[in-house]
Amino acid sequence: MVLGRLHALDVPGPPPFPVVDPFEGLIESIDGGAALPEDDRAWLRDLTKQLRTEYLALTPGLPRCVIHGDAWQGNVVVPKAGGAPVLLDLDHVGIGPREWDLVSLTVDYTDFARLTDADYQAFVDAYGGYDMTTWSGYRTLATIRELRWTAFVLGKAKTSTEAAQQVRHRLACLRGEIERPWSWAAF
Repeated sequence: MVLGRLHALDVPGPPPFPVVDPFEGLIESIDGGAALPEDDRAWLRDLTKQLRTEYLALTPGLPRCVIHGDAWQGNVVVPKAGGAPVLLDLDHVGIGPREWDLVSLTVDYTDFARLTDADYQAFVDAYGGYDMTTWSGYRTLATIRELRWTAFVLGKAKTSTEAAQQVRHRLACLRGEIERPWSWAAF
């Protein structure tokens, strides 16, 4: 599996890659995004603060490795004629816990039902049997990833009514007003 090979690389020293910070740019996106009621903006800031505290408590014991930083199905190309898969969108490559790379696909399984049980199990097996859903820190990383996806759309909501509607929908999901599995439009 391509992610497993990436994560198995030795971390060079001194690191030529930055340490991945899942919170980089989040507050700026929340504050600079589309017009939101201040209570929504404050709620997102509070959620970010809470998640940062949880993340910092989780990650000190996690091994660091080279990670993609934005690993999901759309950033992997598998040649039709066979051959090794190729990772795309390498601008977030850095040093961090492998769990940050694994969470996006796992969220697609647990929170969006975009993967079948068999497909998710095939991913777990290909990665050596590590199932993110059994890790105690999974929900924290999953919510951070979902918050980042929401903040991304927030930036597009200034010029798109569809994006503005999607931001409101995603906020309702994050607040627990809509049960999982969720349905979010891609942007």
